[in-house]
Amino acid sequence: MNESAIVKIALFILLAGLGASVQAATQKVEVPLTVDLRYLDGVVAQALGLDTDGRGELVADACNRVELAEPALGAGEHALDLSLAVSVHSGAMAFGRCTGPRPIDARFHVRLEPGVDALGRAVVFEPVGAEIRRADGSAGLLARAASQLADRLIVPRLAAIEIDVSGSLFVIDDLVMDFMPAAAGRPSPLAERSRLVSVDMAGDGLTAGLALTLHALPDSDTRPEVPLDDAELAEWQRIEDELDGFLTAIIVHLADTVELRDLQLDLLAVLIDSRHRIAEALRLDSDSDPVEALFLEAWEALRPLFGQLDALDTGDDVDLRLAGFLAAGDALTAVQALGPEYGLELSRDGLRRLARLLLAERAPVSFTPLPLETDPRLQRLLGLNGVPDRATTAAPRRWLSWLISSAHASDDSPGEALRGLVPRLAFLDDYLDLVARLLAVEIESNLGENSRLSEAHRRLFDPMVRATAWKESCWRHYVGRVDEPQVIRSAVGAVGMMQIMGRVWRGVYDVERLERDVAYNVAAGIEILEHYLVDYAIRRGEHEQPGGLDNLVRATYAAYNGGPSHLARYRRDDTPGRLRAIDREFWNHYQQMKVEQWPDVASCYAVGQ
Repeated sequence: MNESAIVKIALFILLAGLGASVQAATQKVEVPLTVDLRYLDGVVAQALGLDTDGRGELVADACNRVELAEPALGAGEHALDLSLAVSVHSGAMAFGRCTGPRPIDARFHVRLEPGVDALGRAVVFEPVGAEIRRADGSAGLLARAASQLADRLIVPRLAAIEIDVSGSLFVIDDLVMDFMPAAAGRPSPLAERSRLVSVDMAGDGLTAGLALTLHALPDSDTRPEVPLDDAELAEWQRIEDELDGFLTAIIVHLADTVELRDLQLDLLAVLIDSRHRIAEALRLDSDSDPVEALFLEAWEALRPLFGQLDALDTGDDVDLRLAGFLAAGDALTAVQALGPEYGLELSRDGLRRLARLLLAERAPVSFTPLPLETDPRLQRLLGLNGVPDRATTAAPRRWLSWLISSAHASDDSPGEALRGLVPRLAFLDDYLDLVARLLAVEIESNLGENSRLSEAHRRLFDPMVRATAWKESCWRHYVGRVDEPQVIRSAVGAVGMMQIMGRVWRGVYDVERLERDVAYNVAAGIEILEHYLVDYAIRRGEHEQPGGLDNLVRATYAAYNGGPSHLARYRRDDTPGRLRAIDREFWNHYQQMKVEQWPDVASCYAVGQ
């Protein structure tokens, strides 16, 4: 073997090794970017100059034109099938006037085969098999001339259609950079800009494959699980606020856009569940940032609902923005699935960038600080009134003056009499009787003419409310010393007699009044219970499971305690023992209240308190 051959072989081995190392040094992720057929309808209509009634006219000259009407676009096998009603006017100018055959009325058919442009930034279409046929399907006389004119006027406009998604692609790239910041000693996550690599018809739309190419990270780059210092702890708690605000903005926007009540409630359930999880995470001791898991959990719950957004307003580019928004979230999920070394790090800028993909100019400048005022739109979507304003001006009553002026002062409402009152064994029966009166008043108010409960459900509701209040707080709003009462508060921030988490229900209820006003707290809790009973337990048919109507009580309390996703935990085999114990204790209280409307005092209050 001569020296030249040896050099060539060595060079080949070197290049092959280099190619293998480059290949091994990158990870490619492909995610779908789906464009709804309704959006494609609009694109075709715009290309052909059709008006809102689907009518238009294409003019070649004074004697040759094609009138268009009745466009029909469908997803065929690997292509879009377009059909148009056409009236073809063809002729020539002679002696100052057009001469030619009478107009031909027919239908124009063409297949639009999708593809990707050379840069991988847009979807383009190639018109194939264009033909014109009379209503009976025949070609007919003079169809050739008519077909040529239709081809000349219609096909070039269809061939010029381009769905430019470069804006979404660049935002997705920036998102990856935001959510995966480069660490010291390792390259930027993106090896090259994302691009479209494939396109095909799928279901009722067009799906383009979006490829992300990332630098492969060595195992040693896996982020160590070290305890967060105080500054890091404060930072991820602030990012949780951003995540809460982001989810609220996105979900409320989508829920307000659709008309299907079931879909609205399912979207809002994701919001309430996410708020529960965030509130819990903020109170839990953790060695690591939980925001990534919270984001991915919310996305996993939202993703199946997006396909049901049939009632979206398609007056602008909202469909394409929704497609970009979904592709961005899917890309982040796919990146996270590559392994812990690619772990996402949510940022304030990243969340805002993701929101702008969907909300455009309506995206808020910032998601924090979290607004505390009530939001009429959120109240309307949830179907909650937020409790009518029944402001009181009387000063808080202390237990001694309350005893002296009688436990049942006729000039005081139960809520007023209970303000500032810490229960003690010395007057426990009178205290509990006062609470029972408050519960009865608020239950009766809730079951007024606007109640959505049937008679059978009303019989469940009263003992369920009483049992919930007992399980949550032992019918207490205040604890501590009688001369320095403190509003009862749980480890995750739930407050008052009904243990309502202001963080979960902000925008619906006045979070300050939930603490200072016993009656307001109780009324809010009752309204939430009815919401879960009607909009989730009954709507999802829990009473149709073995156990009948009693299931509605169990399911409603489970949702009240943990969020809508907990609705069926009382009958699931994989429910943790801690939650089973909570549900079992509540059920015992419910049975007691159902019979006596009075609690088992010994379950909360011990002798010597």
